[in-house]
Amino acid sequence: MSENWDGDDIRPVDMKPANKQPNRLKLLIPLAIVAVMLLMVAFDSIYTLKSGEEAVITRFGKYQSTVAETGLQFKLPFIESCYIVNVDEIRRLEFGFRSRNVNMYDTVDNEARMITGDENLVLADWAILYRVRNSYDFLFKVNDPQAVLRIISESSYRRVVASHPLDDILTDRKLAIQNEVRFDLQDIADKYEMGITIIGVELQDAMPPDEVKAAFLDVTSAKEEQSAKVNEASRYENEKLPMARGEAARLVNDAEAYKAHRINEAEGVASRYKAIEEEYRKQPEIMRARMYMEMLSDVLPNVRRIYIMDEGGDTLKFLPLEDIGMEVE
Repeated sequence: MSENWDGDDIRPVDMKPANKQPNRLKLLIPLAIVAVMLLMVAFDSIYTLKSGEEAVITRFGKYQSTVAETGLQFKLPFIESCYIVNVDEIRRLEFGFRSRNVNMYDTVDNEARMITGDENLVLADWAILYRVRNSYDFLFKVNDPQAVLRIISESSYRRVVASHPLDDILTDRKLAIQNEVRFDLQDIADKYEMGITIIGVELQDAMPPDEVKAAFLDVTSAKEEQSAKVNEASRYENEKLPMARGEAARLVNDAEAYKAHRINEAEGVASRYKAIEEEYRKQPEIMRARMYMEMLSDVLPNVRRIYIMDEGGDTLKFLPLEDIGMEVE
């Protein structure tokens, strides 16, 4: 102890307990970390599927399953990944134009310009409609399937157009060309295992270059007029043909009825002659005289008196026959 120590240097000591706030912070930080981790786990393990959607589940990058049930779904957090694909959505790729809205679009001439089978130039705007058929193939079999589909679609369409003359594309063969492109494109997509279905190919507009546009418009108008005339002729045929068939059927029925009438009449006359023959065999003299009188009544219908002379020149008198309405002396 120093010999110079003085009692005045003594200070009072604060005996209150120390501040405990740092200890509380040390407790809250781990709890906050745990809560954040739980939230991250919950967020990474829960997902929701809407109607028309499928979820492709992978574990450490390897495919596990495809979930198609709608509603709340669960997966293993952090080790499983979920890729949601809308399989009901109809997707669209446009070529030669890009739609802004319903009534506005931008042209892309380099996509629309094509060479036809007869070496003519045509400007064709078209689009394809497709839908995802297999979610796993669509996501993992082809890298960037939409870009690949655009490339093969343009190649397929140009190949089909190059096999047809310009008239087919501008006039009445558009539907056949669209179906040909659709089948060809679906075949290529299936070979690449793209997992899509081509719903349709739509040829929006096809026009020749401006230099020959007027001439081809005349051709188109002529084709449409021809089609209208053919339709009009078909309509006339459909109206007249049933009437002609009905008239023919009526004539056939009338002929059949006349045939039956004549047959019945002939059979009746034949029966009458057979009956006369039988009576003639029984009483030939009387039947001969009767037949002679009937013949005279037919030949001389207006004669009131009939005189019959025998071989000696004498007049024979017969009683008048009421059925022929004559007087006989």
